[in-house]
Amino acid sequence: MSNKAILEQASSYFKSHHPGLSAEAIICFLVMIDMGDVTVGAVARAVGMTEPQAYQHISTLSPSGAGLINLVNAGDGRNVISFSAQGEAAKAAILAALG
Repeated sequence: MSNKAILEQASSYFKSHHPGLSAEAIICFLVMIDMGDVTVGAVARAVGMTEPQAYQHISTLSPSGAGLINLVNAGDGRNVISFSAQGEAAKAAILAALG
């Protein structure tokens, strides 16, 4: 499947289930699907953002936003990201749509 098709499928899912999310937050979520449980810094590097920029977009996916991820401060300056139950369901739906 082409990158365009992947983005179209993901965009369609998020428009119907989480219409307020930015394109940047959606891209971060897609990267997290590919990477698994990661840190904000790792996602930032993968998408070419600074860590504060990535954190801003990723935080919209947290329990105070879309509820798709959990952010846990590791105590050493890192914020570890894991999928919530709702995030796991979104991940499964997106992967199923991709075939």
